[in-house]
Amino acid sequence: MTATKKISTIELLSRILELEFGNSRLQHYGLFDEDSWLGKDEGNLVADGSATTDELLLAQYRFKLHLLETIKQRIEGDASILIVGDTLLPLAQETAATGISTLWLGSGNLVDEKSSSLRHFRSYQGDLPGFTEQLKLDLVVLQGSFHYLDQMALLSKCRDLLAADAQLLLFGEFLDDDSQIEYSSLPNLSSFKQLSRRLGFRLLEEFDATASASRTLELVRPILERNIPQLLNDKIADAAIIGELQLEFSRMQQEFMSGRRCFRVFMLDLEPEVGNEWSNAEFGDIHSFHPHEIAQLFEKSFNASFNEDLWNWKYRLGNGKCVTARLSKSGEIVAHYGGAPRNIMYFGVPSMAIQPCDVMVLPDIRKQYGKGSLFFEVAATFLEREIGNTVNHLLGFGFPNQKTMNMSKRLGLYEKTDDFIEIEYAPVVSAPLLQELKCESYLHSNDTHNGELDALWLQMSEAYQDGIIGVRNSDYIKYRYITHPFARANLYQCLIIREADSGKATAIAVLKDHSGGKLLMDLICPTIAIKPVIAQLIQELSSSGEATSLKFWVTKSALGKVLLDDAIVNELGIEIPCNSWNPGPSSEILVGAWWLTAGDMDFV
Repeated sequence: MTATKKISTIELLSRILELEFGNSRLQHYGLFDEDSWLGKDEGNLVADGSATTDELLLAQYRFKLHLLETIKQRIEGDASILIVGDTLLPLAQETAATGISTLWLGSGNLVDEKSSSLRHFRSYQGDLPGFTEQLKLDLVVLQGSFHYLDQMALLSKCRDLLAADAQLLLFGEFLDDDSQIEYSSLPNLSSFKQLSRRLGFRLLEEFDATASASRTLELVRPILERNIPQLLNDKIADAAIIGELQLEFSRMQQEFMSGRRCFRVFMLDLEPEVGNEWSNAEFGDIHSFHPHEIAQLFEKSFNASFNEDLWNWKYRLGNGKCVTARLSKSGEIVAHYGGAPRNIMYFGVPSMAIQPCDVMVLPDIRKQYGKGSLFFEVAATFLEREIGNTVNHLLGFGFPNQKTMNMSKRLGLYEKTDDFIEIEYAPVVSAPLLQELKCESYLHSNDTHNGELDALWLQMSEAYQDGIIGVRNSDYIKYRYITHPFARANLYQCLIIREADSGKATAIAVLKDHSGGKLLMDLICPTIAIKPVIAQLIQELSSSGEATSLKFWVTKSALGKVLLDDAIVNELGIEIPCNSWNPGPSSEILVGAWWLTAGDMDFV
């Protein structure tokens, strides 16, 4: 028996519509409340014979006519427009038939004789990000049900294609309620509006068609159910794939009904002056440049040499993220806001965080502060893309200098959750803390060592059901300390601490030379073992003459777990921030919840 070929959701939907109607192009939502805008005789809608009186098809054609009427109202007779997407080919045919110079971008195999015969119709094969024609258009029509990370590139491309004072007609699904911790691939409605304004677009009209979108789904569900036997018989999809689509439809309907998901139609025009002096800046992500392009900005910002190996470790091997800004498309990068992702346990639940880092603005530009500054524009764009209840990273954390922290708090980007402090231990500890422990080198190539580390991490994580901690399993230790460029110079010393008699692993410790002594970078062990292990490390360093002191950097809320008698507590002048720009867990929840050490810093 031939196996069923894996099919995407959109392909499956296309086949369902094709089985039901003979074609699959009408994959957009319908419009059911025509009295709100149409004001036309419904009979005119079906007079061309291409539609039927079926409620779904009628609503879809009604929506197409709404778009057509909107376009005709907005442009002059000699205008040139671009319509993007396979499902909008009928709309492109309609605009061309009325004499509007129409470019349609989509799948080339859909262009039929009818389209080719239209005098004012031209087509390009491909998608919008890959469209390379140098044009200045009066209007772009874009179906906007895109992934939230794609909206910056799509809006930037539209801006490139539009002439001054030109317009963008964009419609699609957006996330309207992001108050709950639940991932969504949809663009956040408020973030979309902020980003579009940041890129020089002005919102002219906004039409809420959520009720019509929900009704469309209600009518499509029975079509799906009716055609399941044929889909299975023709081996178009198996029961599991069909079940996934049914669940997706149910979820979408529930989100429309609850107000979490919405469907909006926007008309925007390109008016860069309505934003600020950076409205013409070219924003990019991690894929928009080569590391050597960032070197000069890095060196001017930090007065330090750029380390490409460290950059690649963080952003390539570590899947780092960023937002960059150039003053022109071919200009140098003048601002960068980066982030290093981190797997975490969030009050006992696996989640993701990201550590903002490499925050840079060219010195001549960073003299400007406030919500009109380039720093703010880049930082806010990064936070909207990367941190919050519904995006890839629930939390942000980091170790900003005091100037950056103060500025970010003033702009509403950050709030404080804790302080980062240094504990400097006395060279001698009291006898009651000392236990019969021994140290040996930890080898990541040793499966036994890895198993012991993972077991210790499991015990440690169980103690953080009421807090937040970065994952410290064997995979992370390998990434952080074995593959880190600093490891080539043997800067990190990874140890297993064992019970002297039984040989049972008690802890994993990572040390680094620091100011004539040792800095305890990481410690993986049950909470009850922390103080005895630190005491043993002090004893080992003292007896071997290897170092004169041991220091530990931790969040202040962890002080009670790590403080020994005669230790000195030093302020580092570093506050631990959280995101306050995007909806996410509040600072009240996060204050004092983090366990962070020097190992959580990407550059130490």
